[in-house]
Amino acid sequence: MRAPLPAILLATISLPACASQSSPTPLVDLPRTFAAATVEAGGLRPARLEPDWWRAFGDPVLDRVVEGALLGNLDIEAAAARLQQAAGASRIATSNHLPSATFSASGSAGRQSLEDPLARIASASPDYDRNRDLYGLDAAASWELDLFGRLSVARRAAVSDQRAAAIDVEGARLSVAAEIASAYITARELQTRVAIAQARARTSDEVLELIALRHEEGAASRLELEKARADASASRALLPLIEAGRDEAFNRIDLLSGRAPGHAATILGGGVIPPALAVTTDDEPAALLIRRPDIVAAENRLAAADARLTEAVTAYYPRLTIQGLAGFLSSGLSGLISEDTLQIAGSAGLSGRLLDFGAARGGVDIAQGRTREAAAAYRWTVLRAASEAEDGFSRLARGNRHALEATESQAALARASATARTAYDLGGLSLRDALDAKRRLLEVEDAAAAARADASRATVRLFRVLGGGWSAAPSRRASPETCPRSVNLETASCIA
Repeated sequence: MRAPLPAILLATISLPACASQSSPTPLVDLPRTFAAATVEAGGLRPARLEPDWWRAFGDPVLDRVVEGALLGNLDIEAAAARLQQAAGASRIATSNHLPSATFSASGSAGRQSLEDPLARIASASPDYDRNRDLYGLDAAASWELDLFGRLSVARRAAVSDQRAAAIDVEGARLSVAAEIASAYITARELQTRVAIAQARARTSDEVLELIALRHEEGAASRLELEKARADASASRALLPLIEAGRDEAFNRIDLLSGRAPGHAATILGGGVIPPALAVTTDDEPAALLIRRPDIVAAENRLAAADARLTEAVTAYYPRLTIQGLAGFLSSGLSGLISEDTLQIAGSAGLSGRLLDFGAARGGVDIAQGRTREAAAAYRWTVLRAASEAEDGFSRLARGNRHALEATESQAALARASATARTAYDLGGLSLRDALDAKRRLLEVEDAAAAARADASRATVRLFRVLGGGWSAAPSRRASPETCPRSVNLETASCIA
C-alpha cells in the first residue's frame, strides 16, 4: 500500500528536530565560589578586571610594549585573516538563500558548407544565404526555495563560525598581551638578577683575594684557598646563564611584537620588576561563560556543528528550484532588441535522492560525530577555565606569600650585613666575615627577585584566565546572578 504524500512529507519534516536533539546536552556543574580566592594575599594593591588590565601595573614601558605587540603580533594578524575568511563564507551562505541572476551577451559569425546535407536542401531556396550572423542578449535568474530549511541552517552555521572567528581575535589579543607582559616581567627579573650576579662575582673575588693574601702569610690553609677559588668560579659561571635568559626574554618580546630580534633591549632600557597585584572580582565561576573568549568561541562552534547536523539531515529532502530566462536573439545587431527577437523561458525543477546506498546516512553520522566532538570540546574548555582560575588565585596568593617571606629574609640579612660592616670598620670583625655576610645577602636578594617576579607573573596569569576584562554580548546568555551553578552550555540557559 502506497503511503500518501502528506504523510511522507510529515515524516521527513520531523527529521531536523530529531537531529538537533540527538547529541547529549553538555552540562557543567560549577561551584558557587572560587575556593582559592579566599586565600589571603595581603600587602598587594588591588586591581580590577579591565580591558587594558596591564595598565594596573603602573609601568609606562610595559604599556608601550603591550600596545606595540597588539599592533604587530602575527598571531593576531592570522586570527584576523581567519575572521576575514569566515566572514566571506558567511556572505556566501547568505547569498545562497537569495535569488541569483546572471547576464550574457554573445555574437557569432559563420559560413555554412554547401556539402552539408541541410545546406543542400536550403540552397534550393532563392533566399538562401550561406553566411550567418547570430547575436544574443540574455538575463537568467535562479532561486532555490528553502522548503526544508537547508539553506537557513547552512547560513546559521556560517554565522556561528564567523562569530567564533571574531571572538578568536579577542582571545588572541588577550593571550598576546598576557604572554608579552610575562616576558617583560621575566626580562626585568633577569636584568635585576644580572646586576646581583655581577655583585656576587665581585664579592667572591674580594673574598678570594683576601684568602689568597692570608694563604701567602700562612694564616689560611690550602683547602680554604681552593674553596674560595671554587666559590668565585661558581659565582662567575652563574652570570652567563642569567644573561642568556635575559637575552631570550628580549628576543621573546621582539617575536611577540612581530619584529626581528635586537630591538627590545633598547626599548626596555633599565627598570624594576612590576609589583604583584591583588586581582579583585565579584564574579562567580559561572561568569567565566561570558568572560572567557575561548568559552564563547567554543559555544559558537558547538552551535555551528549542531546547525550542520540539521543541514546533513536535509540531504534526505528534495530541492525545488525556480529558473527564468529573458533575452533577445537576432541575426543582426540593428534589430536585436525588438518584440520579434524577444525570447522568454521559465522552469521549475524538483530533485532529490532516489538511491544513495547510505551516503546521506553517512553524512548525518559524520555531522553527529562532529557535534559530539564540539560538545566535548566545549565542556573541556569550561572545566579547564574553572581549573585555571582556581590555580591562578592559588598561585598568586601563595606566590605573594613566598615573595613576602623572601623580602623579609632579605631585609633581615641587609641589617645583618650592615651590622657586620660596621663591626669591621670598628675592628670588631674580620673583612672575610663582613664579605661573607654581604655574599649571603646577595644570594637572598637573587631569590627574592625571582619570588617577586613569580608573583607578578601570577598576577598576569590570573588576569588572563579571568578573561582580562573582556565580556561577550549579554544576549541569549545565562546570567551568573540568576543561575550561578548549573548552566546549559548548548543554549546558555539556566537549569532548574
